[in-house]
Amino acid sequence: MSGIVCAIGLRNAGVHVEIFEQAVNQVFMMTSFQEVGAGVGLGPNALFPLKELGVLDAVLSKSDEEKPTMRSFRYISATGAHDLIYDVTSSLFHPSNVLIICQPSFLEAIVPMLDPRLVHMEKRCISVSALSSGSHVIHFADGSTYEADLVIGADGIKSVIREFVTGRPTSLVYSNSVAYRSVVSPEALKGVKTDMMRPLCWIGKDKHIISYPVQANQKVRSFYISEADSFNSGKMNLVFFSTDSSVPMGSVDVPLPWAKPASQDELLHEFSEAGWGEDTKLILKEMKDPSKWYLHLLHPSLTSYVRQRVVLVGDAAHAMLPHLGAGAGQGMEDVYALCSLLGDARAQKCHLDDALKAYDSIRVARANMVQTMSTIAGNIYEKRGPGGGTNAQLREQLKAIYHPVWHHDLKEEVKRAVASVYGPRGVL
Repeated sequence: MSGIVCAIGLRNAGVHVEIFEQAVNQVFMMTSFQEVGAGVGLGPNALFPLKELGVLDAVLSKSDEEKPTMRSFRYISATGAHDLIYDVTSSLFHPSNVLIICQPSFLEAIVPMLDPRLVHMEKRCISVSALSSGSHVIHFADGSTYEADLVIGADGIKSVIREFVTGRPTSLVYSNSVAYRSVVSPEALKGVKTDMMRPLCWIGKDKHIISYPVQANQKVRSFYISEADSFNSGKMNLVFFSTDSSVPMGSVDVPLPWAKPASQDELLHEFSEAGWGEDTKLILKEMKDPSKWYLHLLHPSLTSYVRQRVVLVGDAAHAMLPHLGAGAGQGMEDVYALCSLLGDARAQKCHLDDALKAYDSIRVARANMVQTMSTIAGNIYEKRGPGGGTNAQLREQLKAIYHPVWHHDLKEEVKRAVASVYGPRGVL
């Protein structure tokens, strides 16, 4: 996703871009994220780049909302009487807005903005090599190659480009956490007493649950139905997380595939310990055909996203856990910074090295901080946070986790980076 937005932004700024995609065709590329629950959380830090790069209106046209809206989110106990721990009210986000949209809808909005003549399908990158001229050659599985002045690696969590940038095998590791995902009809949850109309995080020891309503046409539209809508108008998306905290992160290797079908018996066994509340037990019983996802992240974080004239954006640079819904937003921040630096009206080929150095100087610390915060958030949700596991302690920790992610003056930061390369003048 970040790669497509980057291509659009650079193209709009007059930079020639060629896009290489391993999918068979653009239809497949747009539908490859159709799995249940595959969604994108876009906070204010992500919406600003999308607006500045000229794609936000197209994205909104594929959502169920005319504009981003304020969201509230509740954290409750997964055990006992499901006590309220913390209510993230809209006041926390003011004047921020949030958009939650299915990945297929996001891609459906932005892929048509690409010039199809510049998109090359069935091109799986297997390596990158450097030339003495300063250019780089991308090598593909079909035996073809392409020489470029600059290579932007937006090839996701299993990035091949990353290995060129780091000069070593990937540092992608298993987090010791799995996620079981399913969609359940509202009728099946009629016995649940907890109000599930709003997004919920159910907090337990080494386990937590995320639940939220989904529109009936959830594969092509945004997630949350409004409280004015009938609960029967959609379904309930459920994600059950479980972590083995007895072993160090990265000490267990998980064979591919990292996502596969699971049985309800496996899910019930995983969450069979005593203490779960009645609502949690009822929800578990309705998870008939869950899928199981082994969650991975980059660990340790990269110290640079640039080597020579090869640069990383999105998950290729900072693949993180999903607990803050912040991964896509960091990719959009990457793209805005890179497009502003490379798309400046004064930019010439001779500025490439300085522009990439400026990009690295602002993105590494910021994105790695968010990556770390995402891991910490998961620990808080499962009572392993640094501030303790009582409800009062959890409340104080939850109050602090979103602000540094969502409230960041990206425009000013990028403006300074552009000025460091070209002198003081505006940004995109």
